[in-house]
Amino acid sequence: MKKIVAGMLLLMLSLLMACSGQSSESVSTEDNGNSHASDSSSQEGQQAAEAIELTIASVWPGPHGQHVQVVEPLMEEIENVTEGRITATLYPAGGLGAPSETYDMTVTGIADIGYGLHNTTPGVFHLVSVNSLPFIGDSAINGTEISNALLETFSEEFEAEHDGTKIAYLWIGDGENVFTVDKPIHKPEDLQGLRISLTPSPTGNAFLEAFGAIPVTLPMGEVYEAMQRGIVDGALANGSTIPNFQLGDVAGHITRLNLVLPTFFCVINEDTWSQISPEDQAALEELFAVYGLKHAEAYDSLAEEGWRMAEEKGVEIFDIPEEEKHLWEDPLQPVADEWIESIEAMGLPGRDVYEEVLRLKETLD
Repeated sequence: MKKIVAGMLLLMLSLLMACSGQSSESVSTEDNGNSHASDSSSQEGQQAAEAIELTIASVWPGPHGQHVQVVEPLMEEIENVTEGRITATLYPAGGLGAPSETYDMTVTGIADIGYGLHNTTPGVFHLVSVNSLPFIGDSAINGTEISNALLETFSEEFEAEHDGTKIAYLWIGDGENVFTVDKPIHKPEDLQGLRISLTPSPTGNAFLEAFGAIPVTLPMGEVYEAMQRGIVDGALANGSTIPNFQLGDVAGHITRLNLVLPTFFCVINEDTWSQISPEDQAALEELFAVYGLKHAEAYDSLAEEGWRMAEEKGVEIFDIPEEEKHLWEDPLQPVADEWIESIEAMGLPGRDVYEEVLRLKETLD
């Protein structure tokens, strides 16, 4: 009997040990499962921490060709090359602040990326303004090629002028021309006494004053009405403004000069850039290397569209004969001389930069 009880006790003890082992194994398995879940959660958290949403401030209105043709495709490419780690939201003109505040907004971090015009932030971009001197380039593409080569030669000086940001790329728009409501402009003296609107531009002011016109500073968005109502007799404007601002509807005559090619920037807040991984920085750099010229191509394309639209509306388009270009260019040489003098007075290499621009103009023409 005792053997039977002892046997039963032994059997019970074995069963208890087996159950205990199974319980222990079950706990261990659950612990391992929790460990894997914890690792997965940690990885997801790390990926979430690496995700960056860029805020883009732009000077152009929402449907502008520069957005549709260039900025929006770039936003998609940024998301693709970073496999979704970096996305962007675009705020067109006025969405985050006035266009004149775009650069400062990027420096302070209100915007991560800023698209703007150099000449709307006066007193900051001294050497860059060489691109705004008279008759520097023949087209947006030509001007951008000159600007890119200049940036490469004087990279330290140009980067210093964009302090607080990283230069993604710079580019040049299509040139300014003389739009008039009623009077054709074929000779410099034809401008005498006319009220001509322009966006802020020292070169534009000097040009108009040199030929006896009266400069009237207006935002481009107000030029159509000003010409329509007779507040001004005409405007200094780009061919690309015809499709963008419908100036072909109010201008009877256009004299093509390529007087001033506007200079643009795409800059990134320094802190934002530092948060991007080296791998993604390298991918973005590859995009930036080609996108400046894409902006220029878009501007030249918009200008060509503008000329077609103007011709269809019966606008007279006049091109200065080659043998008469000196009549327009020579009186504006003092503008370049004064620019050199003022830049040199700041301790900056104004003459070297200007002479390099002239050399590039000849070699890249």
